[in-house]
Amino acid sequence: MLFAPMFLGKEAEYGGGKTWLVFPDLKECEIARAEWAGSRYQTATFTDIEAATNHLVGEGSYDAPWGSALVSGVSKIMGGADGDAGLLGDQNALDTLVEGENSPATLALVIQPGNGGPVEDWVNCEKIFNASPDTVMVVINGALDKVRGGYYPGVFFPKLAKTVDRFWKTFESVYYLKPISDKGCFGWLYRVYP
Repeated sequence: MLFAPMFLGKEAEYGGGKTWLVFPDLKECEIARAEWAGSRYQTATFTDIEAATNHLVGEGSYDAPWGSALVSGVSKIMGGADGDAGLLGDQNALDTLVEGENSPATLALVIQPGNGGPVEDWVNCEKIFNASPDTVMVVINGALDKVRGGYYPGVFFPKLAKTVDRFWKTFESVYYLKPISDKGCFGWLYRVYP
């Protein structure tokens, strides 16, 4: 994410919250807001995939992973009258998405969707893009090789399989770095587009 400041705060097109930093979940958004305290980062809109999907597509359109639904329910029970104990993160870390102000975004930097997390992130990214097709979407550490390479079989992940064919196969990798090992030899596969 060291390249994000190149866009942030420099031009009106990307400033004023028009660059969205979209995190896979609320906790990662909360940590990033605390760690990226620089003035350029603070001109961006901090959000997560759930908030962006619900805002752009409509409330209830987010495909939630079963695990987060379970923890969210426990968090609400533990929160009692306050409503939420914050097990999944602090809601205050999210910026409010306001149509005509910071929405629609000019640039959406989606950070690490689905990589080590729920496959629903990849499905929701397609929804975000389709709801705002004029927004440039850049996926960072998206594990697109796993998504497009058949790592998740369609018989077990039918929604994801449809999304891959319609959406993810159209993405162009511009920078690719992957650790490899074979018979005791270790190295990195490195590619820069073109």
